[in-house]
Amino acid sequence: MGSLLLVLVLVTCFVGLSAWQVDRAQHKNDAVDAADVEEIEPFNEVMEAQAPMPGILADQRVSLSGHWLPDNQVVVPGRVLDGDKGYWVVTMFAPDGARLGAPAGADADDKTIAIPVLRGFTTDEQTAMESRAAQGPVEMKAQIGPVEGPKPGNSLPEGQVRTVSTSQLINLFPDLLTYSGFLIPESASGEAASIATDGLEYVPPTTTREEGGFDLQSAGYAIEWLIFAVMALYMWWQLLRDDFVRRRLGSDSDTQDPASPVEYVVVKSAGRSSIDPEVMSGLTGLPAHRHGAKKPRSRRGRSADGADSTNATPTEGN
Repeated sequence: MGSLLLVLVLVTCFVGLSAWQVDRAQHKNDAVDAADVEEIEPFNEVMEAQAPMPGILADQRVSLSGHWLPDNQVVVPGRVLDGDKGYWVVTMFAPDGARLGAPAGADADDKTIAIPVLRGFTTDEQTAMESRAAQGPVEMKAQIGPVEGPKPGNSLPEGQVRTVSTSQLINLFPDLLTYSGFLIPESASGEAASIATDGLEYVPPTTTREEGGFDLQSAGYAIEWLIFAVMALYMWWQLLRDDFVRRRLGSDSDTQDPASPVEYVVVKSAGRSSIDPEVMSGLTGLPAHRHGAKKPRSRRGRSADGADSTNATPTEGN
């Protein structure tokens, strides 16, 4: 009963863990929904320069103001818009009131804090290389995109890079401090808006987060926990069955007296292919013929007192 109680506790835990995994599978994007990335937040309240960007900020909409740094610009080839292959034009943008998230050294005060901004797309390489942002104040609403991993671009012309990687941009523009992310504008206003201008097409923001749905990985874990529960019950049943069989055969080692010698019976002699029926009969208490021996034949024609009726002579009267 004690082992049964323990198994029931384990089964309850396993079933509870399975239910928890099912709940996770159905609500895998609760944290994303709770973040409410559709709500526009002030840029300087959610982003800090020289600091890692939490993944929860991907696709977050922000508002900011500042000005362009037209000379600090890169062109990214191999991009696609509406099925056309072309180039991104990415220009550094200095936000007003930018904050540093980590110490950047004694010379940080001499550097400008800026973030890469996707100004537009074009299929013409010359247009991309010659396009420049205007000087002046800009107000912008944009979506935060996660930076891409760096890729070697030694074969590219000067001013072109393969990815929007802040680690590469810092090497290209050593006088700047930047962020672990870039901006995809939704709209811009001001005398120097410069979004989708000067021969560039507008690039709409895209969603980088996973869509909602049923998480197959969590569902698989839920099934595994149920299998563990069934295995626990099966193992308990097997132990109970084995214990019952031992007790029935009288070979339960737990009831043996340690002071009493243990007797061993050899039921099969060396060199023989079968067990002696007489030995098995002594062990089980069943007749020897039940273990393979020949069944003894009964004698016919014997009287109740044991006399052979065939030798009896009829008595005749005198």
